[in-house]
Amino acid sequence: MTRKYEVGVVGCGSIARERHILALQANPRVSLSTVYDHNWPNAEKAAEDHDILNVYDDYEAFLASDLDLVTISTPPFTHAKYSIRALETDTNVLCEKPMAVELEDAEDMVTAAEESNAELGIVHNFLYSRSVRKARQLVRDGSFGEIRYVKGIQFSSPRRDLPSWYTDLPGGLFFDESPHLLYLIEEFIGGLDVVNATSQKNPGDGQPLNSVTATFEGTEDRQGQLSMIFDAPLSEWFFVICGTKRLAVVDIFRDIIVHVGQEEEHSPLEVLQTSISGLGQFGYGMVKSGIHTLQGDLFFGFETVLDQYLNSIESSASPPVTPEQGYTILQGSHSVLNEIK
Repeated sequence: MTRKYEVGVVGCGSIARERHILALQANPRVSLSTVYDHNWPNAEKAAEDHDILNVYDDYEAFLASDLDLVTISTPPFTHAKYSIRALETDTNVLCEKPMAVELEDAEDMVTAAEESNAELGIVHNFLYSRSVRKARQLVRDGSFGEIRYVKGIQFSSPRRDLPSWYTDLPGGLFFDESPHLLYLIEEFIGGLDVVNATSQKNPGDGQPLNSVTATFEGTEDRQGQLSMIFDAPLSEWFFVICGTKRLAVVDIFRDIIVHVGQEEEHSPLEVLQTSISGLGQFGYGMVKSGIHTLQGDLFFGFETVLDQYLNSIESSASPPVTPEQGYTILQGSHSVLNEIK
């Protein structure tokens, strides 16, 4: 008989409500029995909205409630303290990105995991979304040929719902959201060495940067580029993969991939065929993502991260995203910020 894990959620903000709680409740291998938030009304509302039995605003009491696993979706500057304390009680931890704000805190998390009987995993969820898993499979199959270049592009509108704490982070939204694009870049070029970085500063209040652009060097002469625009008219995220034999564009928000093979002569007929193929793939992706949205289970890879993380606990194997991998991405964010100072 498959073991069922008792799970608690730490932090009851939007990521917890829209992703963690729903994905946990949809997984038959876990029982979501408990939520914690330092702000009691937040915890109480999450519990009421999702029929969760136990509610805490005392973290020690929460950890003492006989949990096998906690997921952490609090603001980044609290990730380290919540993760380390849970690991000290031998409670497994699945922590949102970025794993911490300061590199020293991330190092302490790695040490705590090494000294614990529990496992620390980091949530790099888009690596496991349907579209990116398809892209990774195409790479493994050799369909791309040699990867030459990738680019992560984020257009972010200041009019969307933003967390109240983002201005407390280095670089504001850059620090909270760049890890998503950085771990995708690192996955496909095999490294994350910063070649150069530039930014446009915001002289006003709020988000301190209007844009950030950075170039990275990977293995085998591969290059990656990050472009983040924080004063765009709307919010869209894309990821482009260019190989010698195939080009792909991932629409991250809609979890859709469109990929086309090498052209022969760029004739009008060939351009039309490429357009038809792209439209067909995008339309099919819209239908699939639309169905998942209506079903309430479009979790952008978190459900797969969770399942693989549970497998790693059961088999005493490495989690799908290790603390060391989380640390590498955190270093990447700091390296870009250091370059643009």
